Amino acid sequence: MSHKKSMVVGVFLLVFILMLAACGPQRSVESDASPGQPGTNENTKPAQLTIWADDNAEKLAALKAITAKYTEQTGIPVNITPIAMNDQQQALSLDGPAGKGPDLFYQPGIGSLSVQGLVQPLTVSDEDKANFTKETLEALSYDGNLYGLPFVVETYALLYNKELVPEAPKTIAELEQLAGKMTNAGNDEYGFLYDATNFYYSWAFMGGSGGYIFKETDNGFDINEIGLNQAGAVQGMSLIQSWFEKGYLPKGVNGDIVGGLFNEGKAAAVINGPWAITDHKAQLGDNLAVAALPVMEDGTHPQSFIGVKGWMLSAYSKNPEWATDLAVFLTNAESSMEWFKATGEMPAHLDVLNDPLLVNDPLVAGFSEQIQYGKPFPNVAELTHVWDPLANALKFVSEGEDVQAVLDEAVAQIQDKIKMAGAQ
Repeated sequence: MSHKKSMVVGVFLLVFILMLAACGPQRSVESDASPGQPGTNENTKPAQLTIWADDNAEKLAALKAITAKYTEQTGIPVNITPIAMNDQQQALSLDGPAGKGPDLFYQPGIGSLSVQGLVQPLTVSDEDKANFTKETLEALSYDGNLYGLPFVVETYALLYNKELVPEAPKTIAELEQLAGKMTNAGNDEYGFLYDATNFYYSWAFMGGSGGYIFKETDNGFDINEIGLNQAGAVQGMSLIQSWFEKGYLPKGVNGDIVGGLFNEGKAAAVINGPWAITDHKAQLGDNLAVAALPVMEDGTHPQSFIGVKGWMLSAYSKNPEWATDLAVFLTNAESSMEWFKATGEMPAHLDVLNDPLLVNDPLVAGFSEQIQYGKPFPNVAELTHVWDPLANALKFVSEGEDVQAVLDEAVAQIQDKIKMAGAQ
């Protein structure tokens, strides 16, 4: 063999030996990891994982049962800290940098979490993503990054008392006929009721009329183009105003009044969400029924908001791979079904949504149908500036003020709020 050939062979053998050395430890580590769980040198099992959950005794008990199975499977204890969802964002901004924050926390949509740097992208397989709809994943995404996994989906629908109205009104015209026939404000009796000055509920009729909050683009939303004072939104709010003018809806009504009158049998139908089912079921029993919102005059469906609550990966987690693994476990089919049975909340997991247990439940089916016509909240931080101006606008409209003028003022306020927030 020539000297030149000998050198080539020697280099080849050296490279081959180095490749074997590099591969050896990796195989050893992977063999120690359980299927579907993290398995890298940098990702040793943490002493525990911490999650922040909504402060609700019934739901906390269900979550403890689910996480106990994760601990049994992985050997990792899961510490559950109850903190109200509305308080978690501020708490994380303080506790996270101090090292006292969670690995996962529970929130309805991405909102301003990404802008504030409170979350980090999580990496999951396409197989795991396929368990959810594109829309629910987008609700927990921002700028192309996924920050959480969907756990619960919710929207509102028409709840009705079959003793007072055997079949749900299928159109807005039928809904108004019901209101005209059964409303007797002097006796606190109404054909239908809802918290109409709450933008969350009233948006359904504004969006169903063709309205939009921020203009959708190929890249998300254009916050500089606000549609709340354009034709569709004006038309929808004019419809709501007509219900006040005709006496179908009383001024000053709120959610507590709506729920109370419905439980007393003084309202034939109300607009509410699955969170109200337990209370109404206890009062109305088998007379309680749920249907999709009545169709608009032009045949379109009211566009209810779809809330997507999910497990978010904290920016301050020191164990992002294992935290992601826990998020996958919490949102898998078995955990999602267990959660539904314990809480009645609709799971985001497609296999569970299509399970006969849910499909054949008439109370669940009504919400499931309405979800088809709903839309997630715009996943931009600027949405926070919309709520108060629109709540005020609906109040002014209920008192008879001009719809276009009121919405023009509301949009001006929103634009000012966005500018002020951008200047900070």
